Amino acid sequence: MALASIRKLLPCLILAAILGYQLFIPPPVGLANNGDFGKVISIFSLGTPPGDEYTFTRLKYRFGPEFHWKSGFYSTEMLLTWVAIGLNNIFSKEGSFDLRWMGLIHGLLFLFAAYLLQDLLAGWDRWRRFLLWAAIVSCFGDVMYVSYFNSFYMDAAAYIFLMLALVLFLRAVAWRRRSDAIGLVVCVTLMLLAKSQHAILGLWIAPLFAFFGGDLWRGNGRLFAIVSTAIVASAALLSTQASPFDYAAKGYYTVIFKQVLPNSRNVRADLLMLGLDDSYEKLIGTHAYSAESGMNDTAFERVFMERTSYSRLGWYFLSHPRSAYLAARTSLEEGGRQRPPMGNFDRSAGLPESTESHAFAFWSNAKRTFFHGRGVRYLNCFLLMALLICTIATGRRRTLPRTLVAGVYAIAGMGMTEMLVAALADAVDVTRHYFIAASILDLELLILFVLLTGILRPPRRMPES
Repeated sequence: MALASIRKLLPCLILAAILGYQLFIPPPVGLANNGDFGKVISIFSLGTPPGDEYTFTRLKYRFGPEFHWKSGFYSTEMLLTWVAIGLNNIFSKEGSFDLRWMGLIHGLLFLFAAYLLQDLLAGWDRWRRFLLWAAIVSCFGDVMYVSYFNSFYMDAAAYIFLMLALVLFLRAVAWRRRSDAIGLVVCVTLMLLAKSQHAILGLWIAPLFAFFGGDLWRGNGRLFAIVSTAIVASAALLSTQASPFDYAAKGYYTVIFKQVLPNSRNVRADLLMLGLDDSYEKLIGTHAYSAESGMNDTAFERVFMERTSYSRLGWYFLSHPRSAYLAARTSLEEGGRQRPPMGNFDRSAGLPESTESHAFAFWSNAKRTFFHGRGVRYLNCFLLMALLICTIATGRRRTLPRTLVAGVYAIAGMGMTEMLVAALADAVDVTRHYFIAASILDLELLILFVLLTGILRPPRRMPES
């Protein structure tokens, strides 16, 4: 019995060893702070003196009133940070915070998703199960994903709860257990509340619950569909308000002046359509964080926000497909790098600035070789993967649960939406903004493998643990 249990847990144990090696064995990997950490940890009066941004990961943080400020951001990453601080305070003798507690929290939640997946694969033959686990370990054990665990990035929470939500959705489709359905709604809510950028995913998830939620619940499925849809829609709306009122302006300012207008054939006409006049022409080439941008001037920022918005920018892109294509291509060329050009190691490791880990980087390096600087190729891959999984799922709709087919459509839509948001909603720190889009693309590859193997039905009953 013990041997059978170990054999069953072997994929999770291997994945745990890979995560543990990267996150905890010296020199541990993480991801350097680009300035966003304060949005999460300032509420806990936690921080470090300025310096080393982008170039080194900092493992040690200090508590102090000088680090306390109201960022105006709210994220479920703060919830995970609160738990990590609680654990740190139990074991820390010096009163500082070790970033590896975040790695532990993120890592355990990810491993829990892998653990929950095992029962779904009990009906698979050995080789198909081996190939799928090999793909999961190679892909999501890559430093591209694991480095985010030792960080305070809000995308880390979005990624973790996305993985949990996907597995719980599959379990709910298979067995209609109430615990899986409730866990699914909770994880989707936490994912949407992780970062305002991802709130738009609610446009795909809410209809999924509205039309197919009843299939996930034994008993009064209609009530579950109504309640779950209301919760998801509310979380998406709340997430859009979880950042400062002027934060979005920095995104569309950067897109307008760094991506759109430099490629414009008629700058004045485009400025006019965007709600701006000729006085803004001198800002072409700047981004929101440039000293000359004016976005640090409250009066300038207020007037700018009154004149233009993401709605105007969206309409501009719809009516100017060439500009949308050029902006997306430029962004995708940079996003194809896969890993942001920031350091993975603490300065104490004695490595040069911005050193990136090469351990467990096969998958991200392969994708970087194929996509970096090749925006059209990267765009076509997003389109092709979405089309493939939707086409195959549609072709097998008579043999698959209808909720599962709808879920495939939803994940394809989520991947395209994340890609477009990353491509057209900001133009600074571009590669990092593709993190969730890239993770969904990798999930689509796994979905494609599962669809092509033909083994999709889990056991009618959950295997005994």
